[in-house]
Amino acid sequence: MLKANQYKLFLLMLIGTSMHAQVDNMVATFNKSIAFEKNNDYIGALRSMKELKDSTCYEAILRYGWLNYKAGFKKKSLSYYNRAIALKPKAVEPRLGLSFPAYLLEAYDDLKNNYLKIIELDPNNKSANYNLALVYYYNKEYSKALPYFLKMEEFYPFDYDNGIYLAWTYLRLEKKVEAEKYFKVVLMYSPFDPSALEGLTAIATNTAVNEQLELAFQKSYEASSKNDYKSAIEVLKAVYDKNEYSINLRLGWLSYLMGQQMEAMNYYKLACGLEPKSIEAKQGCALALSAMGNKSEEAELHKGILSLDPNNTMALYNLGKIYFEQKDYQNAATQFDRILNLYPFDYSSLLMMGWTHYQLGNTSASRSMFNKVLAQAENDKSATLGLNSRPLEEIRNQEKPIKAK
Repeated sequence: MLKANQYKLFLLMLIGTSMHAQVDNMVATFNKSIAFEKNNDYIGALRSMKELKDSTCYEAILRYGWLNYKAGFKKKSLSYYNRAIALKPKAVEPRLGLSFPAYLLEAYDDLKNNYLKIIELDPNNKSANYNLALVYYYNKEYSKALPYFLKMEEFYPFDYDNGIYLAWTYLRLEKKVEAEKYFKVVLMYSPFDPSALEGLTAIATNTAVNEQLELAFQKSYEASSKNDYKSAIEVLKAVYDKNEYSINLRLGWLSYLMGQQMEAMNYYKLACGLEPKSIEAKQGCALALSAMGNKSEEAELHKGILSLDPNNTMALYNLGKIYFEQKDYQNAATQFDRILNLYPFDYSSLLMMGWTHYQLGNTSASRSMFNKVLAQAENDKSATLGLNSRPLEEIRNQEKPIKAK
């Protein structure tokens, strides 16, 4: 083990003699453009992008697509996003961007085909499945909307937006029993929700809403909004039913916020048992395990999520971080690379991939990643440190003569 003075020497070797990253043209141009954007000056942000030496790179084209959309130049935005797609045909990122101007242009066929392509690349993409279902729903193609809403309901059973549209889709298809079921689920998420109550009135059901449970959820939300998590838990425990998915999910979250991680994990595991394909419950359980420092079980949960949804970016990222902390850099790189294939300009993944490349000795790739991070956040301390760091191989060679006494 290195002594304190040897550790200081190692840090000096790591950061080198310069404390400032060499700012390349892309970083400087993006930072200037972002400063204009923060002031809602999208024209200024666009003009400043002209200072970029390589205006044909993917990141620049992607940004031109976004800025033209924000500036109101919808057709130009669409054109740039299509160019970004041509540069990265397997990426989801530019296709999600393209959906914004396509929607404003009311190019619904293009929008539908765009979402279908995203789903081809990433079958369980939550945004694409939900938005495609909405396109079908508002076109009154309810039977086509239903499978996409159902797919997301399987993974996220307590999602309000998906749940309310799923309920109304069933009602439009005159499947009143199913509609009633999901309207009641919505009422657990949003007690006395006007849309859900309107749906139940339209069904004219004789089955009473569980007002006691609904009221308990309402009081729980009111207490948690005041950070009174203890009261938020107590009102739900008064009506607790271990076979009710929504109450276990809610108690898991509240226990996590209270710092009661063992209780949180137990509630989330009950929720997972009731809905085995629920990603939201598994993500909650992973949060509790992470807070407990149980990385091995947390990693298995992320793997379980990926077995259901292979491109789940949250699971990929967190699993990558666990591998990184374990110094298993090859496996870490695999997870981050899978995210960057879909989202090439993702800030967090670029930063982690930069450090992963650094640990693997891939200096050029590492610096490229750090520069892309700094293009999005000029004051990022981690990326600045990484960009200033000497190649790891040099540090290791210099470290060899140092021996611990």
